[in-house]
Amino acid sequence: MESTILNSSAVAVPLRGIVPAHIGKAHPRQRLARCSKPLQQPRLAKGPIVRAALSTEVDRDDAQKVEEAPKPVVKIDNQHDPFATVVSIQYGNRLGELLDTTAALKNLGLNIRRAKIRKTQDEKLVVNKFYITDAVTSEKVLRSSRLEEIRATIFSNLLYYHPEAQDGMAWGQKAHKPSTADPLRPLGPRKRGVSTTVRVMEDTEGSHSELFVDTPDRPGLLTAIVSTLKDLNVNVISAEVDTEGDQAKDMFYVTYHGDPLPPPMVQLVTNALQYYLSLSEVEKEESY
Repeated sequence: MESTILNSSAVAVPLRGIVPAHIGKAHPRQRLARCSKPLQQPRLAKGPIVRAALSTEVDRDDAQKVEEAPKPVVKIDNQHDPFATVVSIQYGNRLGELLDTTAALKNLGLNIRRAKIRKTQDEKLVVNKFYITDAVTSEKVLRSSRLEEIRATIFSNLLYYHPEAQDGMAWGQKAHKPSTADPLRPLGPRKRGVSTTVRVMEDTEGSHSELFVDTPDRPGLLTAIVSTLKDLNVNVISAEVDTEGDQAKDMFYVTYHGDPLPPPMVQLVTNALQYYLSLSEVEKEESY
């Protein structure tokens, strides 16, 4: 047998079928030269930019729709019809036949004697009128608590089907806005930003006085006004309740012991309403 002895100085011959690791690969200097080439900047995809532009346009359209939302107006009139209380509802041209409101009013124990729908020529404004009476007495609705129920029912239905209307109203979430006042602020004079205007004038026939109240609207406002007048022994004959957005513009026919209000009572009624209506609004924002 032949044997081969390899010394440390001998040259190793590669075996057949085995390739050294460096063969077929670039030299380290060549790899360094390749890596030193400037990297190409990736091209930005145009898709997200287009979608962002479209989303911005949609947001602008939504903002315009919100800005163009009409002001809800609800009026309760006990003056112009001798046999019924006239309830007018308008919210631009977004209201339909108000079948839900009709059913809700009937659930309050009211009869709807007739209804009218009036549209402007451009159909941008639709006014729905309901002529209602009490289901038991078949007479006008004169009690302030009942009138307040009618107001609350109409606004509840309006907010249910048109939640965007709450931005221009004093009902819904706006009515239950939490207080932001600092409870640790020291006591002292408070700035009252509530603007309440009260005017009293005698009727031309001299049978009663007309009381006008212009104040920010809120739930229970009508009841608060009538309750204040009763505390002063002022009798409310009838009322016309107008609510335009978040502002209430009400008119009352009142007497004092069957006669128009004398000058001292006019001053007392004016001061009392301005004080209590402003106080009730401030209590929403501040508490001690």
